[in-house]
Amino acid sequence: MKIVNPLFDLAFKFLMEKEKYARKVLSVILDQEVVELQIGQQESVWPSPAKQLSYFRLDFKAVIRQADGTQQQVLVEVQKSKTPGDIQRFRNYIGASYMSTKDVDVVTEPPPEYYGSYPLIAIYMLGYNMPEIPYMAVRVNRDVVDAVSKKKVQVKSSFIDHLTHEAYIIQVRRLPERRRSRLEQLLTLFNQAWCTGHEFILDLQEVPEEFEEMAMYLQGPLIDEQSRRNLAFEEEIRGILDSRDELLHQNKTLIRQIAAAEKQIEEVLGQQEDIETQRMDAEKRVNEAQRKNNDLVERLVLVMKKAGFSPEDIARETGLSIDETKSVKL
Repeated sequence: MKIVNPLFDLAFKFLMEKEKYARKVLSVILDQEVVELQIGQQESVWPSPAKQLSYFRLDFKAVIRQADGTQQQVLVEVQKSKTPGDIQRFRNYIGASYMSTKDVDVVTEPPPEYYGSYPLIAIYMLGYNMPEIPYMAVRVNRDVVDAVSKKKVQVKSSFIDHLTHEAYIIQVRRLPERRRSRLEQLLTLFNQAWCTGHEFILDLQEVPEEFEEMAMYLQGPLIDEQSRRNLAFEEEIRGILDSRDELLHQNKTLIRQIAAAEKQIEEVLGQQEDIETQRMDAEKRVNEAQRKNNDLVERLVLVMKKAGFSPEDIARETGLSIDETKSVKL
């Protein structure tokens, strides 16, 4: 079965704008039933107006049913990235979610003074592997620890709920061959190992029964000619930007190598300066020793002259020539 690749912005948006499938996707990721869902602010950040390739995020206002049966209203922010290097952008979006009021909350009621009054859950869908996180999916939870006893404590506080957030990090390329959990089965529809000659098309070799309907839905954009052209355009631009990012990475690597080489040169020059300083110091000591030796020889010549030694005897004892001994005056 061929479907659009959900890692592509247009495909992911097509999937998540369908409320039924968005609820299912979020329910599986959060491992909690999403009872109600309303799509909110959609934002595309264009790196260059000329290139028009978005960094993509979706915001939802959701009602989730917790393990104890109670329901909670939350904001869910889904950010998706195909390539590394977006950490600062992720931080900016989360910061905007806490600071902004108009763009974060997605309902017109309650009144504006209550905007932004829901706990935030962040989901990061990554199309690359982070070496420091060797897991397909991790949940970063809000643990509260007594700073004195260092023990985890159980407290329920709206202050904590609204000023901290939990996060889910999903690395779709770490999908295992054996897919047993619901999350692993869902991510079968994201399996990049099944990319065709066009990266925006996946040729699914298997479809978990629970997600067959969703997979069939993702066939839709392939049938529509305009959607295919848009996806092909996104693929082309992605290739260009990926090449650009690779060049930037290579340039940064070269800059680091040049800096390291310059440091080594400075160290070598510093060593040469040390060697030259030592040589000059040694020459100075040699010259000083020679001067002292000359003074001693001259004193010896004077003493021997006073004692009545002949110039020949003095020359033989001091190593000077007879003329040199004669030049030393009493």
